[in-house]
Amino acid sequence: MYSNKGAYALLLGSGISRSAHIPTGWEVETALIEQLAASKKDIIKDNPHQWFKERYEKEASYSFLLEELVKTPTERVQLMKQFFEPTEEEKELGWKQPTKAHKAIAKLAKAGYIRIILTTNFDRLLEQAFEAEGITPQVVSHEAAISQTTPLTHCQLPTIIKINGDYIDCQFRNTTEELDDYPPIMRRYLERIFEDYGLITCGWSGEWDKGLIKIISEATASRYNSFFATIGIAKEILQELTRLRHGELLPINGADELFSELLEQVSALNENHISKNMGHDIMIAKCKKYLSSSQYDIEYMDLVERLGNDAYDIINAHAKYNFALTQESFSNYLELHKSAITPLIEIAILAIRWGKWYHIKPFGELLVKLCIKPFKNGESFIEGTQYIHSIAPMLLLNAIGIACIKYSKFRELDSILKLSVPAPNFMTVSYREPLLTLLGSTHWNYETWNELIGQRYYYPISFFLLNELRPLFEDFFVVNSEYENTFYIWERMKSLIYGYNKCSILREFDVPLGQFVRSEKEYELRGMGKEPYTIFWKSADSLKNEWPPIKQGMFGGRYENYKAINEQAIDFYLKHRKY
Repeated sequence: MYSNKGAYALLLGSGISRSAHIPTGWEVETALIEQLAASKKDIIKDNPHQWFKERYEKEASYSFLLEELVKTPTERVQLMKQFFEPTEEEKELGWKQPTKAHKAIAKLAKAGYIRIILTTNFDRLLEQAFEAEGITPQVVSHEAAISQTTPLTHCQLPTIIKINGDYIDCQFRNTTEELDDYPPIMRRYLERIFEDYGLITCGWSGEWDKGLIKIISEATASRYNSFFATIGIAKEILQELTRLRHGELLPINGADELFSELLEQVSALNENHISKNMGHDIMIAKCKKYLSSSQYDIEYMDLVERLGNDAYDIINAHAKYNFALTQESFSNYLELHKSAITPLIEIAILAIRWGKWYHIKPFGELLVKLCIKPFKNGESFIEGTQYIHSIAPMLLLNAIGIACIKYSKFRELDSILKLSVPAPNFMTVSYREPLLTLLGSTHWNYETWNELIGQRYYYPISFFLLNELRPLFEDFFVVNSEYENTFYIWERMKSLIYGYNKCSILREFDVPLGQFVRSEKEYELRGMGKEPYTIFWKSADSLKNEWPPIKQGMFGGRYENYKAINEQAIDFYLKHRKY
């Protein structure tokens, strides 16, 4: 929930209000039948619902009971208030007032972690808890209100959807017939929610709401998880819903404890994030100080080593890849790897900009270390999933590449790109592999990449790297177009060095393609040869051995080598590029 703000909807049943002494819908209906019997001077000996069925030859319903007991809408509301609003005595006892669970949910909604709350309850405890937090939620209590509300994707306020009605409106669903099937407009509304959002249920057994169960069962499962909270052994229907939505049963002691702990944990993560941001500013300031003079070389090396060890430990603590790769699992590992590697990326950019060669060199060693994947006896993995291990070092390598291109640190870049990684690494337990084989390859095909990032790009890995690294370079480029020019220069350089260093695992010539093969045509036409990307590559042919990358030792320091690999790569790009 912390990492996916607003992505989960709550589904709350009568159990959420139980500790507030709010009766269930069945209990309210039973009490109304007893009042009806008393008004008829009948005595119910055993089962109120059975008495009603024998007397009226049909199942009890709220609409019929209310019509029999009172005549006006005002009288109906007054009749229902006894069940949902506290008397003075109940107020003193703290009954029929928002519980810890209601209050925690309101605080989570205020912070933006929950935007949609579905409930089968008639009470207004949620609304009261929201009001105490200074929030006026959007409330949908019957299908007629759906067309009058702001669409969920555009609504800035939390939305409470009272699936079975609200006691103030006196429009309820509680009969078997009413709960077995919902009106089409409500059904479609709920279907969309169950398809677009993750689900957390609490206080809801699913026993009576057959229509709701059918909607959940038939809805396409969201890309977010589903959690079905249960006290004790879960009902069969909850177990079945868990299976259908590939979700998880969540054993709890009660709603109050669940949501209070959830609020506490999310708040702790948020406070930790704020604390880290303060620590982040100190870290950046220290790094700049260490880079300013050789007298701080030891402190600088200690800082880089500590951040590298932290990243390595975090990544390898979660380096278990025996699960099927999905968009959700990829997203979870991406967040883990980004949080682990971002401090190193920020230090690397500063080192490349302000530091000397020996400030940059440790990052090559760290890239090698981060590719190492210790092998454990009996360990297994699902083919393809193990490449998740490359996310952090891949982000770091590409950040280093972009920074080295921007600040013309080609010698340092070339030294890093020549490195190799010993076994065991995430690709093999037996062989040493070139660093670029591990981090310059796409690993997954384009279709898989697009599925993992939820896009439909020609070259998805290009956009993945471009977009993930963009925020880290915001302070180093005047405008975004300059960043993109530099990124594509680096992407093409990486491809050429990959070919020059013979990093392909295939016997025939092979180099990685990327969005640069499409962008360079656009730069040529749009910029009329004046875009940095075009100028950079054209200058190679005019400057030859004086071209900065060659002058600093790339391609063996010889223009002829560059020209040969460039021509070979261009032929490959033309044959294999996507249009």
